[in-house]
Amino acid sequence: MLILKEVKTMTKSTSKERQSREINRTICIGIGGTGRDILMRIRRLIVDSYGDLEKLPIVSFVHIDTDKSASQISGLRTGSTYHGVDLSFKEAEKVSATMSSRDVDNFTQELEKRSTSERTGPYDHIRRWFPPELNRNIKAIEEGAKGIRPVGRLAFFHNYRKIQKAIEIAEKKTRGNEGILLKMGLRVDGGVNIFIVGSLCGGTGSGMFLDIAYSLRHTYGQQNTKIVGYLVITPELYGNNTNMKANTYAALKELNHYTTPGTKFEACYDIQDLVIVQEERPPYDYAYLVSNETVGGYKILEQRKLCNVIAHKIALDFSGELAPIVKGMRDNFLQDLIQYDNHPRPNIQRYLTFGMSAIYFPRDRIVQIALNRISLNLVDFWLNGEGQSPDPVLLLERFLLQYRWHNDLQKRDGLSRRLAESVEESNKNFQSTINAWRNKLDRAISESQNRDDRIALQQRLPRDFREQFRKVIPGTTDSSRGVWLTRLQQICPTIAVEFQQNINSFIVELLSPSNDNFSIRSSREWLEAMKNELNNYQRDIEEKIVDFNGSKILEDVERKWQDGEQIIADIENKFELPLLRGKNREFQAEAKRIVRQICDLIRHNFDLIVLQETLEIVRSLQNHVENIATQLREFTNLLNNLKNDYEKEQVDLKQLDFDEMSGEAIFAEEDINNCSQILLPPEELKSQLVQLSSEITKPSGDGKSIAIFIREKVREEEQVKEEINLTVDRLFGVRSTNIVNSVIKRFLQNYSRVERSTRLGQIMQEAEPLLPLDFNATYFRDRDSKHSQLIGFKDTDDEGVKQFKDILVGDLGVDNNTLKPTQAEDQILIVKEYAAFPLRLITNLEQMRNSYIREMNYSTSFLHNDNQMFFADIIPPDAAKIEELEDIFYPCLALELIKKNGDELLEFLYYNDMRDSYYTAELSSVWNQALEELANRQDMTEALKSILDKEVEKIDKEPHLWENYYLPKLQKFVKQIDDLPEDDLNYPYKDTVVGTPPTNDNSGKEGVINRFRRRIQKKVKNIQLLQSKSTVTEESKEARKDEIIDIDIDFDNLDNYRDNQQTSEDDPMEKLKDLVRMKEQGFLTDEEFQAAKKNILGI
Repeated sequence: MLILKEVKTMTKSTSKERQSREINRTICIGIGGTGRDILMRIRRLIVDSYGDLEKLPIVSFVHIDTDKSASQISGLRTGSTYHGVDLSFKEAEKVSATMSSRDVDNFTQELEKRSTSERTGPYDHIRRWFPPELNRNIKAIEEGAKGIRPVGRLAFFHNYRKIQKAIEIAEKKTRGNEGILLKMGLRVDGGVNIFIVGSLCGGTGSGMFLDIAYSLRHTYGQQNTKIVGYLVITPELYGNNTNMKANTYAALKELNHYTTPGTKFEACYDIQDLVIVQEERPPYDYAYLVSNETVGGYKILEQRKLCNVIAHKIALDFSGELAPIVKGMRDNFLQDLIQYDNHPRPNIQRYLTFGMSAIYFPRDRIVQIALNRISLNLVDFWLNGEGQSPDPVLLLERFLLQYRWHNDLQKRDGLSRRLAESVEESNKNFQSTINAWRNKLDRAISESQNRDDRIALQQRLPRDFREQFRKVIPGTTDSSRGVWLTRLQQICPTIAVEFQQNINSFIVELLSPSNDNFSIRSSREWLEAMKNELNNYQRDIEEKIVDFNGSKILEDVERKWQDGEQIIADIENKFELPLLRGKNREFQAEAKRIVRQICDLIRHNFDLIVLQETLEIVRSLQNHVENIATQLREFTNLLNNLKNDYEKEQVDLKQLDFDEMSGEAIFAEEDINNCSQILLPPEELKSQLVQLSSEITKPSGDGKSIAIFIREKVREEEQVKEEINLTVDRLFGVRSTNIVNSVIKRFLQNYSRVERSTRLGQIMQEAEPLLPLDFNATYFRDRDSKHSQLIGFKDTDDEGVKQFKDILVGDLGVDNNTLKPTQAEDQILIVKEYAAFPLRLITNLEQMRNSYIREMNYSTSFLHNDNQMFFADIIPPDAAKIEELEDIFYPCLALELIKKNGDELLEFLYYNDMRDSYYTAELSSVWNQALEELANRQDMTEALKSILDKEVEKIDKEPHLWENYYLPKLQKFVKQIDDLPEDDLNYPYKDTVVGTPPTNDNSGKEGVINRFRRRIQKKVKNIQLLQSKSTVTEESKEARKDEIIDIDIDFDNLDNYRDNQQTSEDDPMEKLKDLVRMKEQGFLTDEEFQAAKKNILGI
């Protein structure tokens, strides 16, 4: 229940103090739920500083979401109203980037149509990147993008005009306010700052963040505009599931790709008006990546707190005394940002991150104590009501009559009667149908006049008896069971549900705070009475079922008829005087008696199954009541826990450092007043609690009942607590007590001399950049120029301020240049930034990558926003592996063993021994991507190495080819690399390929091609020396036996060596002597020596 006062990064100061301050026109664009939460907090900060949003018209807002109801939620615990100002987005400030079911149907049908047609269509600009597998799987986009990135991008394309219109209105709103702002001491600087905020973990923000940036580049790219992104990459705060991690990694891959020099972003957003974007610049001038953890292990555990920290950071950019300093710090990073790291596969470093903490005075804390008390009163009201204690037995009787379970509370047979009356045949229930059938037979019997009539009836009756009895005959399947019994079994679940709904409705009624009998306690007591009622009913039905002694069968009907048929036969055999008709009367009486007995048998089976099914209904009702009782018991425990929490918070609130900002809130006890009675006067307690409960339950479908909290399952304690807190805050508001005091003075009062430096050091640790990076990663160089820090506070001649500065500079070793004066007495602000690092340094990136790889293996996974593009992996292959591949790939490229095809891809032909055929392998023409592909394809790597080895073998056999054929190719390739333009995709790898000359600062770097050239030249020289050596006489060989020849021979192939030797082929001993000498001189390994010896000796 704690919502403490926010840090005021934008301070209130007089016009005189603001005269020298500059401010930029600013547009804040929030994407998705995270974007909304950050924007709402920025708006709250503006109200905090200026009193109203309209007083800072130079800052405008646009919120974009695929959830049409998202803008109706404030995302703030204080609600959408703050200090009497409505923070909600106006219609012009929000874009519902949705697609109706009809829109989606039109889109999918059109894509299906165009897949088999060459004609152009209205969605061709989307079809080029949209995953075709997703075409049949998307529904209306009205409740978010469901974590699917291409769906978020589709929503952007579909709503492009709406989004552009909203941004255009927002940009125009920032114009023409120079005079008003000048009177406030704010001078409008040239240019526009555009902040884009959102999360890369879901579908909306992650799906749109590139397109929004590039569409802004297209519209405002020629103006003095800076596009700054604050992108949240912490799946942990959003559920931490595999899809979110995979989404984040996929989004980072795309961001890394388009931020790399030489790449080009291309998109057509409007095929009719031809809005085509072709942009080679990065999407963001400054891309801040933000997680919830620092290198030192400090963690932000709640999304709203992280959003609040980001909001404060952004607010520093466009308002506040520290804005010029913050901008200057960022501009100082530029030289480092444009550099690549030193990895064998060079990586861009155009990313930033930041951290922020504060020591501040929470002026709203007192109001929070009062709000906490209201929440406590509400929970107690829900548990126990307000003075009422109804009799549960009377409540039960009221329920039974109200929902007509029984017409007679003495008999209490309403459940079975209701079930029996619910089955029908030809719109008649069983009782009416069987009575009609009996009456029909009785009439036919009564109408019999003579022997012929009686004989006809004797033939008809058994057929009718069997036909009717079969309708109630027991069976295990629908085909073997009587139709009446089947209908009973079929209608039974429906009847059970109706009874359950009766119970639900009564519980909803009892749990409605405006009800005179309201309370969870009275509801639980009523449920206990209901359980007793159902238990008694169960026992009564079970006794009746026992009395029935089982079902009747067809043989029972046959016996009844046979007995009656014998009696009828005896009647017929009697002598009767003509015209007396005594036989007819006796026959009619006996026949009707038989019909009555058969009806009794039929009713027996029907009534038995009614009781059996009623028993099942009662059992289901017992379970239902028990489930509700369990849920209410759990909810009671939950509320009791909440009550304990609120009571504890009443005690601890003054000491707790609980806020939406990193650092510490300094709280003073002496000025606490009794604002609880102002917010909630005792005489209005019940009426206000009823109203408060209604507001909490309003979003549900249960009217004003708190039964929403036990629907399906009892909600989590934190969820219930959050709903209570949100509504209490919204209804009763945040009241400022106008208490202002020096936080430096309070900080010194709160901590002893020994504790001050320790505590201040801890708070500074919380300001470390919110992105854990591995600064010790190989091939990465950390520099002081990549770090920046400022500590802002009101600097005066006060003794306490001097002590505070002594702690910072003397005890903590803070550079005095990082201390910046402000006019804000109620806060000390600490900001740290870090810039220029490759994404591979993010410490938890491997986890995201693993999730990404798993998701990519699923056919139902759609991670990338363009299924036609290849995006290089963020985490490069092992450096040693890359270097090994470079020594193969670049020489092959230089020797034209790999060539470009018509599709601008690199390809080479290789032979597959297993399949005895040639294959063409294709690689990306972007070298780092080609190396990555090779690293993932061992077969292609081995094939390429084999091709290169064969070329080297040719040089071994024909050394003259080196100077005449191969070396010119290398020289030509080096010239091509030297001439690469800086915007070429392969330019970053120039130094790796051809090397760099030494300078005064470094020793230079040998390129792959030079290293290959040097190796081959040594090889050629060795071969040539060996060839010349073959002409030396045997004597000169002996004379030179002990000489050490300074040559470097690489015998990869001993057969080549033997081919180049001109020693006597007839004398094995001479060969062995040469072999020993070459081993001694280091030209052969032990393994090579043994193999050659065996070859000479014929072993």
